[in-house]
Amino acid sequence: MADVIEKIEKRTVQYYFSDGIPEMAWSVVALLMALYFLGLATAPANSPWTFVLDVGLLPLFIFGGWAVNKVTRTLKRKLTYPRTGYVSYRKPEGKRRVRRAALAGGVAGVFGALLAFALSRGSGDLARMPLLSGLAFAPVFIFLAGRAGAPRLYILGAVSAAAGIALALSGWGDLQGLAAFYGIVAAALFVSGFIACRRYLRENPLPGGAAR
Repeated sequence: MADVIEKIEKRTVQYYFSDGIPEMAWSVVALLMALYFLGLATAPANSPWTFVLDVGLLPLFIFGGWAVNKVTRTLKRKLTYPRTGYVSYRKPEGKRRVRRAALAGGVAGVFGALLAFALSRGSGDLARMPLLSGLAFAPVFIFLAGRAGAPRLYILGAVSAAAGIALALSGWGDLQGLAAFYGIVAAALFVSGFIACRRYLRENPLPGGAAR
C-alpha cells in the first residue's frame, strides 16, 4: 500500500511540473531577490534604504512564497485543469509528516549554518555567498528533477552550480555576486518554464478545439 501511495505522489509531482508554470512563477521571486541584493550592493551605507532592505528579506520570502502559490493556482485553473484535469493526493499524516518536516528543518538548518559561517569569515578574493547559494540550490533542482521526471530541472541544477562557482571566482563581492546569481537563476527558470508551458499547451489542446 505504501508503494502505491508513493507512486501516486510521484505522478502528482510530475503533473505539477508538467506545464512549466511553477518555474515561471518562481522566476519572478528570483528576479525580486536579484533586485533586492542589487539594492543592498548599491545603496549608500547611511541611506535609509539600507535599513529597509536589511529588514525586508524575510517579508520578501514570505510574500514571495504566498504569491507563487496564488499565481500558480490561478494559472493552473485557467490553463492546466481545463485540459488535463485536477490531480491531488492526500496530505501525509503522522510519522511521514514528521519525517518530512524534520528533513526540511535539517536542510534549512544546514544551509543557515553555512551562511553564518560564510558571513563570519573575513573578506577575500572568493565570494562565498554566491558559491554557497549555487551549491545549495543545485541539489534541490536535482531532487525535484528525479521526483518530477523532468530532465530540464537537471539543467537548472547544473546552471545553479556553474553560476555559483563562476561568480565566486569572478572577483565581485558577495552582494553583487548574489544579485547576478539570482538574475541568472530567474532567467533560467523562466526560459525552462516557458518552453515547458508552450510544449504542454501544444500537446494538450482544449477539448473541442476551443482557444484560451
